[in-house]
Amino acid sequence: MYLIMLVNPLSLFLCSCIVIFFLSFFKEMTSSSASTSYYETTDDEEFSKPVVTKSFFGIKYSNPPSFTTWKGLPTIMSLIRWFLFEKDDSHLPSKEFVAKALPVITPKFDLTSKLSATWLGHATVFVQLEGLNIITDPVFSSRASPMFAMFFAGPKRYVKPPCPYEDLPPIHVGVISHNHYDHLDATAVVKISSLNPEMKWFVPLGVKKLMNSIVPGTEVIEKNWGEIEEFQMNGISYNVLCTPAQHWSQRGLFDHNHTLWAGWAVMGPNYKFFYTGDTGFCEEEYKKLGNKYGPFQLAAIPIGCYCPRWIMQSQHINTEEAVLIHKHIKAENTIGIHWGTYLMGSNEPYLEPPKLFGEAATKHGYDLKNLFTVRHGETWSYNP
Repeated sequence: MYLIMLVNPLSLFLCSCIVIFFLSFFKEMTSSSASTSYYETTDDEEFSKPVVTKSFFGIKYSNPPSFTTWKGLPTIMSLIRWFLFEKDDSHLPSKEFVAKALPVITPKFDLTSKLSATWLGHATVFVQLEGLNIITDPVFSSRASPMFAMFFAGPKRYVKPPCPYEDLPPIHVGVISHNHYDHLDATAVVKISSLNPEMKWFVPLGVKKLMNSIVPGTEVIEKNWGEIEEFQMNGISYNVLCTPAQHWSQRGLFDHNHTLWAGWAVMGPNYKFFYTGDTGFCEEEYKKLGNKYGPFQLAAIPIGCYCPRWIMQSQHINTEEAVLIHKHIKAENTIGIHWGTYLMGSNEPYLEPPKLFGEAATKHGYDLKNLFTVRHGETWSYNP
């Protein structure tokens, strides 16, 4: 979805033509030598693995066939149809109106409860879990784009970060879901790493190379779906689990799917937190996660960037599916994220996601104190 948001329709069309030409050329060059491994599993309780294709040009990842809602990325003709014929309701009102509708509050981080979370905008959440401080996909930049294009291209942030980097509490663990610019902000990674030199970053397969180039010397742990890392801090054991997600990756014209995408579960002795990352609805994987590792006391699940559905369904869940993920993973509480921060290129009204999320939660019989959204900078604390 990122490249769609980065450029205007004409540039998109021209770039797409170039990309298709080169991809077709590469396919012809490598078709005789490429080998594909389907890392599918037979145990119902084991997570599926990504499809891995190896060729002269390196490794590429794909969503496995068991992800039945994955229909691939949109074609050029689909994009043209989208731009020409789909109604776009994503336009923002005045800055003053947005400021009233989406107030930003100065965070009051809760470091004393056994579990708390502070939404910092988009998919960035600060979580404190039994003494372990975690940040998900930290993105603070004014545009989600390469640094050279930061002033003129890429999704623009319309709600400022609630605090500067220096006001964040100490961070022990950062989790990155994939390499899209609205989830892996190099500037944020550098700033946070410099303030927390002993921290650990957890990334999906292939992303470690990029992270090492951004923050050389910082500990980066790379995982495949289903792999888990145990470590200790202050005498307490924690586990970080890499989970399947239905998405894709790309940061430039020629690195499509060269790195994996994922969700992350962080588990302490008594409490568990789950972050889906960007994902379509790979329903069976969430049932497996709930059966094997649930219940989760807190989940952070995306609720925005879902319209039009025929374009977004493969790569982004909608609010109804967010509620179903909450159900399948046996979550006690879910914060709806990935909305109300950047102009993401999707067509839904900017305030619609929390409204539909609440309606879907009520429809499925949930109390809105357990499935909810918070203001930018607001902190939620677990009070069982």
